Amino acid sequence: MGVEKRKEPWEEFPELWPTKAKFFSWMRGCLRGGVWNKYPPKLLYKKSMCQVPPPEWYTGRAKTGGVCALTGDWNVQSKMEIDHIHGNVSLNDWSDVLPFIQHLCATKDNMQVVSKEAHKVKSYAERMGMSFEDAQLEKQVIATLKDKRETARLLRENRMIAKNDAERRQKVREILARI
Repeated sequence: MGVEKRKEPWEEFPELWPTKAKFFSWMRGCLRGGVWNKYPPKLLYKKSMCQVPPPEWYTGRAKTGGVCALTGDWNVQSKMEIDHIHGNVSLNDWSDVLPFIQHLCATKDNMQVVSKEAHKVKSYAERMGMSFEDAQLEKQVIATLKDKRETARLLRENRMIAKNDAERRQKVREILARI
């Protein structure tokens, strides 16, 4: 009589989680929503960092906001997020659960206030292994390529012809890098 192997959730409920990766993706979302989004030190930190009066050019109703640690731009509190300075902790297996939760329970020295857009760029840069500046350019390229008219206009104005998607992407990247 041997020890019976515990059945994994994705094995027992494949209609809910067809793969192990889908299960841990679901768990990652639950932990972020339940721990990080409601983590009191994070909320206190955001409130304390978003007490900067608006610049002269600002015409909105907000009385205070924050300065993005990545770009240096001022924005209203609702458009700011708290970012882990040292992020990108994986959750792909049971052994990753405790380190992931510990990462979510960050201290002030691992938090910074950033704009929502800059946060997306930083996350993309970390995921793709590139610099923040390269990720900004790449996000711009992606957005431009989604707009077929804008892509065609850019290529036409710069007297460039692209034979395929890869060439089009490269030429749009070259144009945007110069702007």
